[in-house]
Formats: sequence, structure tokens, C-alpha cells
Amino acid sequence: MANSAAAAAKRCLEELRRKASSATAADAAEVPLKVAKTLGSAVKGTHGFVQRKLFEGEAPTLYRLKGNKYAHCYGAPKRDEKNLQYLAPYLTGAVLTGMAIFFIVIPISFNSNYEASKKKYEAFARENPHLLENQYDRGQFSREGRR
Repeated sequence: MANSAAAAAKRCLEELRRKASSATAADAAEVPLKVAKTLGSAVKGTHGFVQRKLFEGEAPTLYRLKGNKYAHCYGAPKRDEKNLQYLAPYLTGAVLTGMAIFFIVIPISFNSNYEASKKKYEAFARENPHLLENQYDRGQFSREGRR
């Protein structure tokens, strides 16, 4: 798989070099578009190759499941058809929905009252500047250090 992917990458680069060297001044504006199109088709072809190799082809014999080959042995896992695989799409949907809520909805809801919070803070800062300055009363941020 690695050799054929490397060969496909070499072919793609050679094709890009050939197209770039054969370009004239009139084609200079079209060269980036052609390069992008060629690169896109190479990426799509590589992805298709990997997809077929990993998921559509038959698995190597070492990776194949043995089924109930050792079911007669003591301690063998009991393989019945009453599993919960039919719930996998629902569980995946629940996880993705939870992530969407956590990363999209919650930040938007916390940010919805930003202007009001900002006005409250600015009013507090105008009324109590001494409280805010006390947190920087030492070091390079102190008022005494800046004078």
C-alpha cells in the first residue's frame, strides 16, 4: 500500500512539473488553477485508493474474526445475535448532539448577554478604580513603578 501510494505521489508530482514547465506567459494565470485541479484529483484518487484498500477489500487472514471456532472450549465468549448493535447510530447521534451543544450552544448562550456584562463591568470600574488597581499593586504594573 505504501509503495503504490508513493508511486501515485511521484506520478502526480511529475505531472505537475510537466504542466508547469510547458506553460507559457499567456497560461501563467491558468497555471495555479490547473495545479490546484491536478492536486485535487490526486488527493481524491489517493483517498479512493485507501478507501478501497482498507474498507472494501477482503481483510487479511490474520485479521479475520474466527467466529465460534472455539465455542466448545471452557471460557469462550458466548456469541449470540442478541447484541445492542442496532443502538450504535442512536448513541453516535447522541454523542454528536452533546458535542454540538457543548461547543456551539453553550458558548453562544454565555455570550448572549456580553454587552450587559460589559456595561456592568465598566460602571464598576468607573466607580471603584482603587479596587482594580490593588490587584496590580506590586511589580511592573504598579502605579508607583510607572512614575
